[in-house]
Amino acid sequence: MPTPFGDVYSTNITPDLETGIGRYSADEFVRAVQKGIRRDGADLYPAMPYDSFAAMSREDVLAIRAYLLAQPPISQPRPRNILPFPFNQRWTVALWKLANLQTGSFTPDRSRTAAWNRGAYLVEVLGHCGACHTPRNATFGMDEDHKLAGGTAGIWHAFNITSDKIAGVGGWSNEELSRFLKTGAVPGKAYAGGPMAETVMNSLQHLSDDDIQAIVAYLRDVPTQPGDEKQPRFSWGNAAAAAADGDAGTEGMTQGSGTATGDDLYRSLCSTCHGANGGGSPDGYYPSLTRNSTPGAATPEDVVMTILEGVKAGEVAGRQSMAAFGGWLDDGQVAALANYVTARFGNPDLSVTAADVRQMRAGTTTSQTIMILAAQSLVAGAAVLMLGLLLLLARRLRRGATSARLMFAHRDRR
Repeated sequence: MPTPFGDVYSTNITPDLETGIGRYSADEFVRAVQKGIRRDGADLYPAMPYDSFAAMSREDVLAIRAYLLAQPPISQPRPRNILPFPFNQRWTVALWKLANLQTGSFTPDRSRTAAWNRGAYLVEVLGHCGACHTPRNATFGMDEDHKLAGGTAGIWHAFNITSDKIAGVGGWSNEELSRFLKTGAVPGKAYAGGPMAETVMNSLQHLSDDDIQAIVAYLRDVPTQPGDEKQPRFSWGNAAAAAADGDAGTEGMTQGSGTATGDDLYRSLCSTCHGANGGGSPDGYYPSLTRNSTPGAATPEDVVMTILEGVKAGEVAGRQSMAAFGGWLDDGQVAALANYVTARFGNPDLSVTAADVRQMRAGTTTSQTIMILAAQSLVAGAAVLMLGLLLLLARRLRRGATSARLMFAHRDRR
């Protein structure tokens, strides 16, 4: 699990007795899911979203346990997490929990419909949508004042899914939202990539139509949150205009800033599927790059990550997966291609450099690096303060003990 702090490896949850969950009792399993506490009493890192699962009913947690225990046991130890100090110290998780973990089961709102409450439970608890789509606060917990206003999943940007008509999904119909959740593709609006494509492939496509509609009903009622977008993400680009443009505007530009090199790369690597004009294929098998939320976003991370990692669509609803080019292209070429795609088919205000791509390959961005350094300084400062207080307390205790010894010695001499 890539996080701004480093890589956290998920654990083996097959019934294997030594490396899996085979020795977990029912109560121990419930405690792990709802409170993030391992069988040995250690805190789990919140890459496992127990801050959402805390509200899951015990019955649902035990249903998950029953399913997992029915799977074949596999012996596979978990690799060591790759985290810098002090985040490699599990005691820091206890501080995070104090600031962010709220316990208590989900309570239906009796003034709402059954569908709304089902949607709330799916979005807020089982689906833990906020883990990606809600921004993080200063303590790296979910910022509930900006619920579902857009966040991150590793480097990938998870979009605003409130009903704001510019920054969110207010310009989508209910049918379009349902279709996206079920298939990850709505021509003229968006195509799921990165973690969202995998969520559709592995999870959402299997939900019942009633559950999908319940999610939509709940999302429609979440308070709208504005963003930095000038216009809806899906409104950028026009395939006919892109075709008429041809190569206009690309001459003389330098690599990494929307260049002729990007044009060459697009023609050789992308145009066969997406078309010279970015319009994709008529049947939607290959997505259009115009009127597409990814190149039309306010930030370039998803375009860069799509080039680096491709798209795992799993042939859901006839969608084609896309190859990853991260191993073929250097940082400058990725930047050039990303800038060409956004300038010609999407938001022309976006721009990335080879240095930006290098950071993304390493699993971070400039803003995340700044946040991590600030958090490290905060934790280190708190540790120094605590150490200073302990030393001061110890010094006073020693002085008190010395004074007491002198007093008793003086009394004995008398």
